[in-house]
Amino acid sequence: MARPSTIARLPSEIREAIGRLRDQGRTLDEILTHLQGMEVTVSRSALGRHVQQMDKVGERLRRSRAISEALVRQLGDAPESQTARLNIEMMHSFLFDFLASAEEGGAEEGSEAALAHVRDPKSVALMAEAVQRLTTASRQNVEFVARVEDRAAAKAKAGAARAAEAVAREKGLSADTVRAIKASILGVAE
Repeated sequence: MARPSTIARLPSEIREAIGRLRDQGRTLDEILTHLQGMEVTVSRSALGRHVQQMDKVGERLRRSRAISEALVRQLGDAPESQTARLNIEMMHSFLFDFLASAEEGGAEEGSEAALAHVRDPKSVALMAEAVQRLTTASRQNVEFVARVEDRAAAKAKAGAARAAEAVAREKGLSADTVRAIKASILGVAE
């Protein structure tokens, strides 16, 4: 397994400072100068690789956020079922991306670690558990949607029955005729 980068071995406060400076639009040289003021010595190339990796992760997050926001706009005030489906799909996508990055390998930083996770039985078991939980969540979501649809159908039938009864009485139909209409057309029995 590859050794952690020089930057990855720095304390979290320093890595966070690098991130803040980069977010402020500072150049590599400005960040290096700031680090030297903190008495931290790193090479310009190590900092450059770290910043590139941060930019890649940032781009992935921005893409993910944009997709999520577009889906939320598309769904509007989505019921829980659509939101749950969205979460399940996003988790599937994450697992696929993780496995694909491990397979690709190459020079991308972290691919060695991803490949090591894929080869580790404990990590594979955790991923399998995640997939199993996604499957369970998907099944529970289908059951939830079915219950909601059943309740909505029952409410609609009851409303239609009340409306039909009111109109039938208004038109002078007998109680037996109203019951027959409700039972045969609407499927509502008293």
